[in-house]
Amino acid sequence: MRVSTFLLKLLAGPLVFAAVCLTPLPGLPRPAQLVLATFLWALSWWFAQPIPLGVTALLPLVLFPALGLLNVTATASLYGQTIFFWILGLTLLGCAMQKHGLARRFAVGLLSIRGVATTTHRLLFFYMLATGVLSMFVSDAAVVAMMMPIGLSVLGYVRALAHREQTMTRSPFANFLALGTLYAAVAGGVGTVAGSPTNVVAVAVLERLTGESIGWFRWMKIGVPLFLILLVIFYFMLRLFFRPEFTAIPGGQQFIREEAGKLGRMNRGEKNVLCIFFVMVVLFTLPSIAPLVMGAQNPLTVWLREALSIWTVPPVVLFLLFVIPTDLRKGEFTLGWKEAAAFAPWNVMLLLAGAVAMTEALGKFGFIEFVKDGLVGFGLTAFTLPIIASFANTILTEMASGTATTALLGNILIPAAAEIGFNPAALAVLLSNVAIGKVFPWSGGPSAVAFASGEIDIKDMIRVGLAIDVVLAATVAGVHLLLAPVF
Repeated sequence: MRVSTFLLKLLAGPLVFAAVCLTPLPGLPRPAQLVLATFLWALSWWFAQPIPLGVTALLPLVLFPALGLLNVTATASLYGQTIFFWILGLTLLGCAMQKHGLARRFAVGLLSIRGVATTTHRLLFFYMLATGVLSMFVSDAAVVAMMMPIGLSVLGYVRALAHREQTMTRSPFANFLALGTLYAAVAGGVGTVAGSPTNVVAVAVLERLTGESIGWFRWMKIGVPLFLILLVIFYFMLRLFFRPEFTAIPGGQQFIREEAGKLGRMNRGEKNVLCIFFVMVVLFTLPSIAPLVMGAQNPLTVWLREALSIWTVPPVVLFLLFVIPTDLRKGEFTLGWKEAAAFAPWNVMLLLAGAVAMTEALGKFGFIEFVKDGLVGFGLTAFTLPIIASFANTILTEMASGTATTALLGNILIPAAAEIGFNPAALAVLLSNVAIGKVFPWSGGPSAVAFASGEIDIKDMIRVGLAIDVVLAATVAGVHLLLAPVF
């Protein structure tokens, strides 16, 4: 990199910071403005990358105490993010799958389905469809976590079949697959009430404010059509942004059949990883299944909901990877610490922890209330309300928890919907439909796992994510305007 280019990239951050600090923003508390300026400084460096991503994430540790926002202890406490262990646990599970050969077995199994392994377009659509259907019944974050290791193993195997060695850092096919996992899970998450934690929040807020409840099949009246529409739209948008560098997979079907015959019986390491994977799926799905089987108020259901949040599962996975042996006589386990230390994405984990720390600080100092107050000035009608609600929650979710923004806007806009004649239940569903961060790696668990795959450049994730956000918000608003009268 030339010295002048490096200096330009380096100076971009402080210049952005100064511009935001000097811009009058009536109604925004000064501390929140300083946090916003810090966040945008970090964002400009994450775009330009004059220094490593993880180092940029440490900016608040320097700036917050210097600006008098928080002392260093309080600032450091913001970095204690559950997302750090989420990424570590699920990345190392993928490492174990690769190490013991289970990833290859999964890839061969997926490609063995008749007709799938003939073209990359067919393979990618089938993969997105499988991810989306799974996400209708399991939390989207959990689905991305489960499918990403499988997707990456498919990626490596298809490259080998097409006789394409990966010479670039990333490729369009890899980008398509990694982001396709994320967007397919987002699409599937809108299909049923169990598809995303925000869906349950929307139902609870609606019931508290109006006394009206949304059942499983009633949700699906809007959810399933919206899922199918979004899945197709996301697939073709990804084809537009990332047309795979090869289309045909020469001799793929025959080759796959031959490879499937060579796999043989599973070894001890594969069985261990499969067992851990199964435990992860069970732990991810139990909180969603228990209310359907035992009822929402059953003591066991309540305990599972409190004890088994999605953030609890990756540490359990980590524990199992290091304690289940493959050969006790040799002191070998499913995963060793040296392998873990070498494979763990420390740069990404620091980036995510720092970014989430800054978004928490924005909420702490009143930024979300500032945005909320800005919404009050809009003239709301039965036509404009779903459009404003859809775009507002889409934007807010990229800066704060989707659960928090859905609860916040639900408390404001659901009573407004009842007042102006728009179906309050449809509005509750609408808010949850767009409450999944997609633009930034730190927007939530699903986007974090997708980015941690290492197959996506942060600039590509942001530029495609912004387009996806606009299309998602517009599509969700349009579908609810159309179907709200019969919901």
